[in-house]
Amino acid sequence: MLLAIPPASSLADQNDPLVIESQVLVTAGVPEAESPYGLLVQATSRLGPRYRHVVTLTNLSPWPMTSLRLLNRAIPNDAEIDEVYREWYPDPIDPGESVCITFDFGDEPLPPGCHQVEISLAHGLDTILVDCGEPGATTIWNVPLTGRMEAYLSLPPLSLDEPEGRSKLGLHVAANSSPSIMEFVREAKPAVMVLIGDPSMAEAVKQASPETLIVARFLEQDQSISGDPVERARAFVEENADRYRLFSHVDYWMGWNEPVIDGVPDMEWFAAFESERARAMAEIDAKVAIGNFSAGCPEPDEFQAFMPALAVAKEHGGILALHEYSAPTMQSSVGAGVPGLEAQAGGGALTLRYRYWYDHYLRGTDLVLPLVITEAGIDGGVLRAGEDAPRGWRDFAVEHFEVPSTAATEWYASQLSWYDDELRRDPHVLGFAVFNAGGSSDSWESFDVTDILSRLVDLVGAKE
Repeated sequence: MLLAIPPASSLADQNDPLVIESQVLVTAGVPEAESPYGLLVQATSRLGPRYRHVVTLTNLSPWPMTSLRLLNRAIPNDAEIDEVYREWYPDPIDPGESVCITFDFGDEPLPPGCHQVEISLAHGLDTILVDCGEPGATTIWNVPLTGRMEAYLSLPPLSLDEPEGRSKLGLHVAANSSPSIMEFVREAKPAVMVLIGDPSMAEAVKQASPETLIVARFLEQDQSISGDPVERARAFVEENADRYRLFSHVDYWMGWNEPVIDGVPDMEWFAAFESERARAMAEIDAKVAIGNFSAGCPEPDEFQAFMPALAVAKEHGGILALHEYSAPTMQSSVGAGVPGLEAQAGGGALTLRYRYWYDHYLRGTDLVLPLVITEAGIDGGVLRAGEDAPRGWRDFAVEHFEVPSTAATEWYASQLSWYDDELRRDPHVLGFAVFNAGGSSDSWESFDVTDILSRLVDLVGAKE
Protein backbone atom coordinates (compact mmCIF):
# COMPACT_ATOMS: atom_id res chain seq x y z
CA MET A 1 0.00 0.00 0.00
CA LEU A 2 1.28 3.44 -0.87
CA LEU A 3 0.46 6.32 1.45
CA ALA A 4 0.73 9.89 0.30
CA ILE A 5 2.04 12.12 3.10
CA PRO A 6 2.86 15.79 2.98
CA PRO A 7 6.51 16.79 3.01
CA ALA A 8 8.00 17.20 6.47
CA SER A 9 8.36 20.94 5.95
CA SER A 10 4.56 21.30 5.81
CA LEU A 11 3.77 19.42 9.00
CA ALA A 12 2.64 21.51 11.97
CA ASP A 13 3.60 21.05 15.60
CA GLN A 14 3.11 23.08 18.76
CA ASN A 15 6.42 24.89 18.24
CA ASP A 16 5.84 25.69 14.58
CA PRO A 17 2.08 25.77 13.92
CA LEU A 18 0.75 26.13 10.42
CA VAL A 19 -1.73 28.99 10.38
CA ILE A 20 -3.80 30.21 7.49
CA GLU A 21 -3.96 33.95 7.88
CA SER A 22 -7.39 34.87 9.21
CA GLN A 23 -9.12 37.71 10.96
CA VAL A 24 -10.81 37.18 14.29
CA LEU A 25 -14.11 39.01 13.94
CA VAL A 26 -15.46 38.57 17.44
CA THR A 27 -14.95 36.52 20.57
CA ALA A 28 -17.56 36.80 23.28
CA GLY A 29 -18.88 34.82 26.18
CA VAL A 30 -22.42 33.44 25.97
CA PRO A 31 -24.33 33.32 29.28
CA GLU A 32 -25.78 30.05 30.48
CA ALA A 33 -29.37 29.52 29.33
CA GLU A 34 -31.95 29.56 32.10
CA SER A 35 -34.13 26.82 30.56
CA PRO A 36 -32.91 23.23 30.23
CA TYR A 37 -34.14 22.79 26.66
CA GLY A 38 -34.27 25.26 23.83
CA LEU A 39 -33.43 26.27 20.29
CA LEU A 40 -30.18 28.27 19.98
CA VAL A 41 -30.46 30.83 17.20
CA GLN A 42 -27.57 32.90 15.87
CA ALA A 43 -28.01 35.64 13.26
CA THR A 44 -25.14 37.50 11.62
CA SER A 45 -25.53 40.23 9.03
CA ARG A 46 -22.66 40.73 6.59
CA LEU A 47 -21.95 43.51 4.15
CA GLY A 48 -19.84 42.60 1.17
CA PRO A 49 -20.42 42.32 -2.54
CA ARG A 50 -23.96 41.32 -1.53
CA TYR A 51 -25.92 41.80 1.68
CA ARG A 52 -26.33 38.51 3.54
CA HIS A 53 -28.04 37.47 6.76
CA VAL A 54 -26.65 34.20 8.15
CA VAL A 55 -28.88 32.20 10.50
CA THR A 56 -27.81 29.11 12.45
CA LEU A 57 -30.19 26.89 14.43
CA THR A 58 -28.97 24.45 17.09
CA ASN A 59 -31.32 21.93 18.70
CA LEU A 60 -30.62 21.93 22.45
CA SER A 61 -33.37 19.46 23.30
CA PRO A 62 -33.56 15.66 23.54
CA TRP A 63 -36.08 15.46 20.69
CA PRO A 64 -35.69 15.80 16.92
CA MET A 65 -37.21 18.92 15.37
CA THR A 66 -38.79 17.75 12.13
CA SER A 67 -41.22 20.46 10.99
CA LEU A 68 -39.38 23.74 11.38
CA ARG A 69 -40.29 26.74 9.24
CA LEU A 70 -38.40 30.05 9.33
CA LEU A 71 -39.57 33.34 7.84
CA ASN A 72 -36.90 36.07 7.67
CA ARG A 73 -38.55 39.47 7.19
CA ALA A 74 -36.37 42.53 6.53
CA ILE A 75 -38.65 45.34 7.74
CA PRO A 76 -37.53 48.94 7.03
CA ASN A 77 -37.97 51.64 9.64
CA ASP A 78 -39.71 53.68 6.95
CA ALA A 79 -43.25 52.28 6.69
CA GLU A 80 -43.48 53.58 3.12
CA ILE A 81 -40.86 51.08 1.97
CA ASP A 82 -41.95 47.50 1.31
CA GLU A 83 -40.46 44.74 3.40
CA VAL A 84 -38.41 41.94 1.83
CA TYR A 85 -38.73 38.39 3.10
CA ARG A 86 -37.12 35.00 2.64
CA GLU A 87 -38.48 31.61 3.70
CA TRP A 88 -36.61 28.49 4.81
CA TYR A 89 -37.63 24.96 5.70
CA PRO A 90 -34.65 23.39 7.46
CA ASP A 91 -33.94 19.69 7.27
CA PRO A 92 -34.89 17.84 10.46
CA ILE A 93 -32.48 18.71 13.28
CA ASP A 94 -31.51 15.87 15.60
CA PRO A 95 -30.69 16.60 19.26
CA GLY A 96 -27.42 18.50 19.58
CA GLU A 97 -27.12 19.18 15.85
CA SER A 98 -27.11 22.46 13.92
CA VAL A 99 -28.23 23.69 10.52
CA CYS A 100 -27.33 26.96 8.84
CA ILE A 101 -28.48 29.07 5.92
CA THR A 102 -27.28 32.27 4.26
CA PHE A 103 -30.13 34.53 3.19
CA ASP A 104 -29.06 36.60 0.18
CA PHE A 105 -30.83 39.95 0.04
CA GLY A 106 -29.15 41.25 -3.12
CA ASP A 107 -26.51 43.73 -4.24
CA GLU A 108 -27.83 46.82 -2.56
CA PRO A 109 -27.74 47.46 1.19
CA LEU A 110 -31.14 47.19 2.80
CA PRO A 111 -32.65 50.43 4.13
CA PRO A 112 -32.27 50.93 7.90
CA GLY A 113 -34.53 48.59 9.82
CA CYS A 114 -34.71 45.22 11.53
CA HIS A 115 -34.89 41.55 10.68
CA GLN A 116 -37.94 39.85 12.16
CA VAL A 117 -37.18 36.14 12.34
CA GLU A 118 -40.32 34.04 12.78
CA ILE A 119 -39.72 30.39 13.67
CA SER A 120 -42.46 27.76 13.81
CA LEU A 121 -42.15 24.25 15.23
CA ALA A 122 -45.71 23.46 14.14
CA HIS A 123 -49.06 25.22 13.93
CA GLY A 124 -49.49 27.43 16.99
CA LEU A 125 -45.96 26.74 18.30
CA ASP A 126 -44.11 29.86 17.18
CA THR A 127 -41.55 32.38 18.31
CA ILE A 128 -40.64 35.80 16.90
CA LEU A 129 -37.12 37.19 17.21
CA VAL A 130 -36.12 40.74 16.25
CA ASP A 131 -32.58 41.54 15.09
CA CYS A 132 -31.97 45.30 14.88
CA GLY A 133 -28.19 45.07 14.97
CA GLU A 134 -26.02 47.09 12.61
CA PRO A 135 -24.58 45.31 9.56
CA GLY A 136 -21.70 43.14 10.73
CA ALA A 137 -23.30 42.41 14.12
CA THR A 138 -24.13 39.00 15.54
CA THR A 139 -27.12 38.29 17.75
CA ILE A 140 -27.66 35.06 19.69
CA TRP A 141 -30.92 33.96 21.27
CA ASN A 142 -31.86 30.96 23.33
CA VAL A 143 -35.50 30.17 22.61
CA PRO A 144 -36.79 28.20 25.61
CA LEU A 145 -39.21 25.42 24.85
CA THR A 146 -42.62 25.97 26.39
CA GLY A 147 -44.56 23.11 27.92
CA ARG A 148 -46.68 22.84 24.77
CA MET A 149 -43.56 22.76 22.60
CA GLU A 150 -42.03 20.00 24.71
CA ALA A 151 -45.29 18.06 24.62
CA TYR A 152 -45.43 18.35 20.83
CA LEU A 153 -41.80 17.37 20.25
CA SER A 154 -42.10 14.37 22.56
CA LEU A 155 -45.16 13.00 20.75
CA PRO A 156 -44.53 9.78 18.83
CA PRO A 157 -44.73 10.09 15.04
CA LEU A 158 -48.23 9.69 13.64
CA SER A 159 -47.09 7.32 10.90
CA LEU A 160 -45.81 3.86 11.82
CA ASP A 161 -42.62 2.49 10.29
CA GLU A 162 -44.49 -0.42 8.69
CA PRO A 163 -48.10 -1.14 7.66
CA GLU A 164 -50.22 -2.75 10.36
CA GLY A 165 -53.65 -4.35 10.51
CA ARG A 166 -56.01 -5.41 7.79
CA SER A 167 -56.64 -3.64 4.52
CA LYS A 168 -58.28 -0.19 4.54
CA LEU A 169 -59.56 -0.47 0.98
CA GLY A 170 -63.24 0.13 0.34
CA LEU A 171 -65.56 1.32 -2.42
CA HIS A 172 -67.24 4.49 -3.59
CA VAL A 173 -70.61 3.42 -4.97
CA ALA A 174 -72.55 5.79 -7.23
CA ALA A 175 -75.34 3.24 -7.69
CA ASN A 176 -75.92 -0.32 -6.54
CA SER A 177 -76.31 -1.45 -10.13
CA SER A 178 -74.40 -4.73 -10.06
CA PRO A 179 -74.65 -7.83 -7.83
CA SER A 180 -70.85 -7.91 -7.75
CA ILE A 181 -70.85 -4.89 -5.43
CA MET A 182 -72.60 -6.73 -2.60
CA GLU A 183 -70.55 -9.81 -3.43
CA PHE A 184 -67.46 -7.68 -2.80
CA VAL A 185 -68.89 -6.59 0.56
CA ARG A 186 -69.66 -10.16 1.63
CA GLU A 187 -66.25 -11.52 0.64
CA ALA A 188 -63.92 -8.59 1.42
CA LYS A 189 -65.74 -7.10 4.41
CA PRO A 190 -64.19 -3.74 3.47
CA ALA A 191 -63.10 -1.08 5.92
CA VAL A 192 -65.40 1.53 4.43
CA MET A 193 -68.21 1.97 1.89
CA VAL A 194 -69.13 5.40 0.56
CA LEU A 195 -72.69 5.55 -0.78
CA ILE A 196 -73.86 8.42 -2.97
CA GLY A 197 -77.37 9.57 -3.75
CA ASP A 198 -79.35 6.53 -2.65
CA PRO A 199 -77.88 4.87 0.47
CA SER A 200 -80.58 2.19 0.65
CA MET A 201 -77.98 -0.59 0.43
CA ALA A 202 -76.55 0.49 3.81
CA GLU A 203 -78.65 -2.02 5.74
CA ALA A 204 -77.52 -4.92 3.55
CA VAL A 205 -73.89 -3.80 3.91
CA LYS A 206 -74.15 -3.83 7.70
CA GLN A 207 -75.82 -7.24 7.70
CA ALA A 208 -73.05 -8.69 5.53
CA SER A 209 -70.19 -6.84 7.23
CA PRO A 210 -71.12 -5.27 10.58
CA GLU A 211 -67.67 -3.67 11.07
CA THR A 212 -67.70 -1.81 7.74
CA LEU A 213 -68.04 1.95 8.19
CA ILE A 214 -70.65 3.53 5.96
CA VAL A 215 -70.27 7.15 4.88
CA ALA A 216 -73.00 8.62 2.71
CA ARG A 217 -74.37 11.82 1.19
CA PHE A 218 -77.34 12.90 -0.84
CA LEU A 219 -76.90 14.82 -4.07
CA GLU A 220 -76.62 18.52 -3.22
CA GLN A 221 -77.39 21.20 -5.79
CA ASP A 222 -76.73 24.54 -4.08
CA GLN A 223 -73.10 24.72 -2.91
CA SER A 224 -72.76 28.50 -3.11
CA ILE A 225 -70.68 30.29 -0.49
CA SER A 226 -73.31 32.89 0.29
CA GLY A 227 -75.77 33.98 2.94
CA ASP A 228 -75.51 33.25 6.64
CA PRO A 229 -73.56 29.98 7.09
CA VAL A 230 -75.34 29.07 10.33
CA GLU A 231 -78.78 29.52 8.80
CA ARG A 232 -77.74 27.65 5.66
CA ALA A 233 -76.41 24.72 7.71
CA ARG A 234 -79.57 24.53 9.82
CA ALA A 235 -81.73 24.58 6.70
CA PHE A 236 -79.56 21.91 5.07
CA VAL A 237 -79.97 19.51 8.00
CA GLU A 238 -83.67 20.23 8.42
CA GLU A 239 -84.32 19.56 4.73
CA ASN A 240 -82.69 16.12 4.96
CA ALA A 241 -83.52 15.16 8.55
CA ASP A 242 -86.23 12.64 7.69
CA ARG A 243 -83.95 10.86 5.24
CA TYR A 244 -81.13 10.79 7.78
CA ARG A 245 -83.45 9.07 10.25
CA LEU A 246 -84.64 6.65 7.57
CA PHE A 247 -81.13 5.40 6.77
CA SER A 248 -80.02 4.70 10.32
CA HIS A 249 -77.29 2.25 9.27
CA VAL A 250 -75.15 5.09 7.90
CA ASP A 251 -72.34 5.89 10.35
CA TYR A 252 -71.32 9.32 9.06
CA TRP A 253 -73.02 11.82 6.78
CA MET A 254 -71.18 14.09 4.39
CA GLY A 255 -72.67 17.45 3.41
CA TRP A 256 -71.34 19.09 0.27
CA ASN A 257 -69.16 17.41 -2.33
CA GLU A 258 -65.84 19.07 -3.18
CA PRO A 259 -66.79 22.62 -2.11
CA VAL A 260 -65.13 25.33 -4.20
CA ILE A 261 -62.98 27.35 -1.79
CA ASP A 262 -61.39 30.50 -3.17
CA GLY A 263 -59.30 31.89 -0.35
CA VAL A 264 -59.43 32.17 3.43
CA PRO A 265 -62.72 34.14 3.65
CA ASP A 266 -64.52 31.38 1.74
CA MET A 267 -63.02 28.77 4.06
CA GLU A 268 -64.04 30.73 7.15
CA TRP A 269 -67.61 30.72 5.83
CA PHE A 270 -67.47 27.00 5.08
CA ALA A 271 -65.94 26.24 8.50
CA ALA A 272 -68.88 28.02 10.14
CA PHE A 273 -71.28 26.03 7.92
CA GLU A 274 -69.68 22.68 8.78
CA SER A 275 -69.48 23.56 12.48
CA GLU A 276 -73.19 24.30 12.63
CA ARG A 277 -74.02 21.24 10.53
CA ALA A 278 -72.15 19.09 13.08
CA ARG A 279 -74.14 20.63 15.94
CA ALA A 280 -77.47 20.28 14.14
CA MET A 281 -76.77 16.67 13.19
CA ALA A 282 -75.87 15.84 16.79
CA GLU A 283 -79.31 17.07 17.81
CA ILE A 284 -80.86 14.27 15.72
CA ASP A 285 -78.28 11.70 16.91
CA ALA A 286 -76.34 11.69 13.63
CA LYS A 287 -72.60 12.10 13.04
CA VAL A 288 -70.82 14.07 10.34
CA ALA A 289 -67.93 13.62 7.96
CA ILE A 290 -66.80 17.19 7.39
CA GLY A 291 -64.77 18.73 4.59
CA ASN A 292 -64.96 16.33 1.66
CA PHE A 293 -62.48 18.53 -0.19
CA SER A 294 -61.29 17.70 -3.70
CA ALA A 295 -57.81 16.36 -4.50
CA GLY A 296 -55.08 18.95 -4.03
CA CYS A 297 -57.29 21.07 -1.79
CA PRO A 298 -57.32 23.03 0.40
CA GLU A 299 -54.19 25.19 0.59
CA PRO A 300 -52.39 25.46 3.96
CA ASP A 301 -53.79 28.86 4.95
CA GLU A 302 -57.26 27.64 4.02
CA PHE A 303 -56.85 24.45 6.05
CA GLN A 304 -55.80 26.52 9.04
CA ALA A 305 -59.03 28.52 8.68
CA PHE A 306 -60.98 25.23 8.67
CA MET A 307 -59.62 24.05 12.02
CA PRO A 308 -62.47 25.47 14.15
CA ALA A 309 -64.81 23.10 12.30
CA LEU A 310 -62.53 20.18 13.17
CA ALA A 311 -62.79 21.08 16.85
CA VAL A 312 -66.60 21.10 16.71
CA ALA A 313 -66.69 17.85 14.73
CA LYS A 314 -64.43 16.19 17.30
CA GLU A 315 -66.70 17.36 20.10
CA HIS A 316 -69.64 15.60 18.41
CA GLY A 317 -67.84 12.41 17.33
CA GLY A 318 -67.32 13.42 13.70
CA ILE A 319 -64.57 12.60 11.23
CA LEU A 320 -62.66 14.37 8.44
CA ALA A 321 -63.33 13.44 4.80
CA LEU A 322 -60.94 14.16 1.92
CA HIS A 323 -60.49 13.12 -1.71
CA GLU A 324 -57.08 11.99 -2.96
CA TYR A 325 -56.25 11.35 -6.61
CA SER A 326 -53.08 11.57 -8.64
CA ALA A 327 -51.99 10.95 -12.25
CA PRO A 328 -50.59 9.37 -14.31
CA THR A 329 -50.08 7.04 -11.32
CA MET A 330 -51.18 7.24 -7.71
CA GLN A 331 -47.55 7.71 -6.64
CA SER A 332 -46.80 10.57 -9.04
CA SER A 333 -47.05 13.43 -6.52
CA VAL A 334 -45.42 11.74 -3.54
CA GLY A 335 -42.44 13.68 -2.17
CA ALA A 336 -43.76 16.97 -3.53
CA GLY A 337 -44.64 19.74 -1.11
CA VAL A 338 -47.59 22.05 -0.79
CA PRO A 339 -47.23 25.86 -0.80
CA GLY A 340 -45.97 27.11 2.54
CA LEU A 341 -44.93 23.71 3.93
CA GLU A 342 -41.69 21.84 3.43
CA ALA A 343 -41.84 18.74 1.24
CA GLN A 344 -41.90 15.44 3.12
CA ALA A 345 -40.68 12.16 1.71
CA GLY A 346 -43.80 10.50 3.10
CA GLY A 347 -46.26 13.18 2.02
CA GLY A 348 -47.48 14.37 -1.35
CA ALA A 349 -49.05 17.28 -3.15
CA LEU A 350 -52.00 15.03 -4.12
CA THR A 351 -52.00 11.50 -2.68
CA LEU A 352 -50.83 11.43 0.95
CA ARG A 353 -51.45 15.20 1.12
CA TYR A 354 -53.37 14.59 4.34
CA ARG A 355 -50.10 13.88 6.15
CA TYR A 356 -49.16 17.55 5.91
CA TRP A 357 -52.38 18.53 7.66
CA TYR A 358 -52.00 15.96 10.42
CA ASP A 359 -48.26 16.43 11.03
CA HIS A 360 -48.14 20.23 10.93
CA TYR A 361 -51.58 21.36 12.09
CA LEU A 362 -53.38 18.60 13.98
CA ARG A 363 -50.73 16.56 15.80
CA GLY A 364 -49.80 19.38 18.16
CA THR A 365 -53.31 20.74 18.74
CA ASP A 366 -55.17 17.63 19.92
CA LEU A 367 -57.24 17.59 16.73
CA VAL A 368 -56.20 14.26 15.22
CA LEU A 369 -59.66 13.33 13.96
CA PRO A 370 -60.31 9.97 12.34
CA LEU A 371 -59.99 10.33 8.56
CA VAL A 372 -61.77 8.66 5.66
CA ILE A 373 -60.55 9.22 2.11
CA THR A 374 -64.01 9.25 0.54
CA GLU A 375 -62.70 9.13 -3.05
CA ALA A 376 -59.35 7.81 -4.24
CA GLY A 377 -57.72 6.61 -7.42
CA ILE A 378 -56.24 7.96 -10.65
CA ASP A 379 -57.79 11.09 -12.11
CA GLY A 380 -56.23 12.95 -15.03
CA GLY A 381 -58.22 15.99 -14.00
CA VAL A 382 -55.48 16.88 -11.51
CA LEU A 383 -53.16 17.50 -14.49
CA ARG A 384 -55.49 20.16 -15.94
CA ALA A 385 -54.70 18.94 -19.44
CA GLY A 386 -58.01 19.72 -21.15
CA GLU A 387 -61.27 17.99 -21.96
CA ASP A 388 -59.83 15.29 -24.24
CA ALA A 389 -57.06 14.29 -21.83
CA PRO A 390 -57.10 10.90 -20.05
CA ARG A 391 -59.31 10.77 -16.96
CA GLY A 392 -59.63 7.52 -15.01
CA TRP A 393 -57.32 4.57 -14.49
CA ARG A 394 -58.54 2.82 -17.64
CA ASP A 395 -57.48 5.76 -19.81
CA PHE A 396 -53.99 5.73 -18.35
CA ALA A 397 -53.67 1.93 -18.40
CA VAL A 398 -54.48 1.82 -22.11
CA GLU A 399 -51.23 3.69 -22.74
CA HIS A 400 -49.39 0.55 -21.60
CA PHE A 401 -51.77 -2.40 -21.92
CA GLU A 402 -54.84 -3.68 -23.64
CA VAL A 403 -57.93 -2.77 -21.58
CA PRO A 404 -59.55 -4.81 -20.23
CA SER A 405 -56.76 -7.28 -19.53
CA THR A 406 -55.12 -8.98 -16.59
CA ALA A 407 -52.03 -6.80 -17.07
CA ALA A 408 -54.06 -3.59 -16.92
CA THR A 409 -55.91 -4.78 -13.81
CA GLU A 410 -52.65 -5.70 -12.08
CA TRP A 411 -51.17 -2.32 -13.00
CA TYR A 412 -53.96 -0.53 -11.15
CA ALA A 413 -54.28 -3.08 -8.33
CA SER A 414 -50.60 -2.69 -7.48
CA GLN A 415 -51.07 1.07 -7.06
CA LEU A 416 -54.13 0.60 -4.87
CA SER A 417 -52.14 -1.90 -2.80
CA TRP A 418 -49.31 0.62 -2.39
CA TYR A 419 -51.78 3.29 -1.25
CA ASP A 420 -53.47 0.83 1.08
CA ASP A 421 -50.14 0.01 2.71
CA GLU A 422 -49.35 3.69 3.21
CA LEU A 423 -52.71 4.25 4.93
CA ARG A 424 -52.15 1.16 7.04
CA ARG A 425 -49.17 3.00 8.52
CA ASP A 426 -51.53 5.71 9.83
CA PRO A 427 -53.80 4.51 12.65
CA HIS A 428 -55.98 7.63 12.41
CA VAL A 429 -57.01 6.72 8.84
CA LEU A 430 -60.12 4.53 8.92
CA GLY A 431 -60.20 3.66 5.23
CA PHE A 432 -60.35 4.83 1.63
CA ALA A 433 -63.00 4.41 -1.04
CA VAL A 434 -61.86 3.53 -4.56
CA PHE A 435 -63.78 5.59 -7.09
CA ASN A 436 -66.00 4.16 -8.56
CA ALA A 437 -68.32 1.12 -8.66
CA GLY A 438 -71.84 1.07 -10.11
CA GLY A 439 -73.69 3.69 -12.10
CA SER A 440 -74.01 4.11 -15.83
CA SER A 441 -72.68 7.65 -16.35
CA ASP A 442 -70.29 7.92 -19.30
CA SER A 443 -68.40 10.54 -17.31
CA TRP A 444 -67.13 7.91 -14.87
CA GLU A 445 -66.71 4.95 -17.24
CA SER A 446 -62.92 5.23 -17.28
CA PHE A 447 -62.87 5.10 -13.45
CA ASP A 448 -65.12 2.06 -13.10
CA VAL A 449 -63.86 -0.90 -11.06
CA THR A 450 -67.04 -2.99 -11.05
CA ASP A 451 -65.58 -5.65 -13.35
CA ILE A 452 -62.34 -6.00 -11.32
CA LEU A 453 -63.94 -6.31 -7.88
CA SER A 454 -62.88 -9.95 -7.59
CA ARG A 455 -59.26 -8.79 -7.84
CA LEU A 456 -59.89 -6.21 -5.11
CA VAL A 457 -61.33 -8.97 -2.91
CA ASP A 458 -58.01 -10.80 -3.30
CA LEU A 459 -56.10 -7.61 -2.50
CA VAL A 460 -58.02 -7.13 0.74
CA GLY A 461 -57.74 -10.79 1.68
CA ALA A 462 -53.97 -10.78 1.27
CA LYS A 463 -53.70 -8.30 4.15
CA GLU A 464 -55.72 -10.12 6.79
